[in-house]
Amino acid sequence: MRRQYSLWSAAVAATFATFLACAGGQTGGGGADADRQRIVNLVPFDIANCFTTKVDLGKTANEYTLQAAYRAARPAVQECLADGRVQNPSAPTRGKATMSIDSTGTTVAVAGEGLQPAGASCIEKAIRAQLDGVSAPAGGKPVTLEAPFERDPRNMVRLGVNESSDVVGTIRLALPQWCACFDSFKTQAPPELTGSVTLLRPDYVQYADRLPDPKDGGVKITKAVTSALQSTDPSGAQAAACMNDRVNTLPPFKITPDILTVPVQLLLVNSNAPAGSSASAPPSLQFEQLDAAREQKEAESFAALTRRQTVANAYDAQVQAYQTASNSKDPKKRHAAGAMIKDLKSGCAALVKADDEYARALEGEAAIEQQALQLAQTLKATDPSWADAEKASGGMLADTQKQIDAAKQLRAANDKACPKEKF
Repeated sequence: MRRQYSLWSAAVAATFATFLACAGGQTGGGGADADRQRIVNLVPFDIANCFTTKVDLGKTANEYTLQAAYRAARPAVQECLADGRVQNPSAPTRGKATMSIDSTGTTVAVAGEGLQPAGASCIEKAIRAQLDGVSAPAGGKPVTLEAPFERDPRNMVRLGVNESSDVVGTIRLALPQWCACFDSFKTQAPPELTGSVTLLRPDYVQYADRLPDPKDGGVKITKAVTSALQSTDPSGAQAAACMNDRVNTLPPFKITPDILTVPVQLLLVNSNAPAGSSASAPPSLQFEQLDAAREQKEAESFAALTRRQTVANAYDAQVQAYQTASNSKDPKKRHAAGAMIKDLKSGCAALVKADDEYARALEGEAAIEQQALQLAQTLKATDPSWADAEKASGGMLADTQKQIDAAKQLRAANDKACPKEKF
């Protein structure tokens, strides 16, 4: 009834990887000094990981449960793959999560090329969190799913590249511990935070009052770490101030020069946000935000489909019980069939309601895909390289619209077939 996995994310990932590669080279001029300052750790952080939610899958598993759970776990899964230390940072990480629910419980096995045990354990934990409280149907067949995951090394935090990049990478890896800074953006797209972090060599800190800082108009740096991040949007001023406070508490960095000023970009998205980011954000970050939001909407659609299927299975059982009773040769059973009509009516009404909820979830998904298509079309007008993203976005929107039409047709058919006052 629904597609398995989208190709849109692949198009977004390719476009965003290109952005990261270009942005990583903007930290200085040419030559060896520029290479030492080149930053490769511009890795987006989904603040939805700070405010985790669990989609409503009901209590009994069906053929859509694992699809919904895996999609809902995707922000956490991607964060599990953000740290290059838990995988091979020089090659793409590719793997799969094998999930099953049967009478013995829930099983999640994670395997991948270059993935270390810590990364696999992190992914397993993220998936299990979504499946908590869900069990197999009584006497039903096990439900299983193999879900792929992949991470481009350009979109991993890699330490040891150079001093400047390590500073940015250290801050990026610390973001999940600084969630309080994002409290005002629990359901909004966060702004980009940019600025600089100035470092003083650890063995010079005690002599800081004697060191002039020609890069700061003669104002002396007296701390090992001094952060000066700002928000690209006024709404993020408090988040920027909070982040500066956190960065300033980091332990001293080992650096070669007496003083090192590092340009920092914190690329933030929120898959729990209902819309895209500010138009002032870099285009690829805007698209990344929409992709994150789309994945969450897709998870909600699958969760609605999961609940709808549970209601449908219950109603089918009611219909079968009624038909068996009404066709029985036993007069008592045929008489009992009449008492079942009230339950049939309520069961069918519940099915129609579940159909409506599923259609609305799909419409929420389509709204995000429409925003992405419009953004891609706008960007392609000045940059033809966005043509692939436009094509992928249009394809996703068309597919979702077909799902909406099918869901509404099924709803109408169910409503028409529901038992009326006279059955």
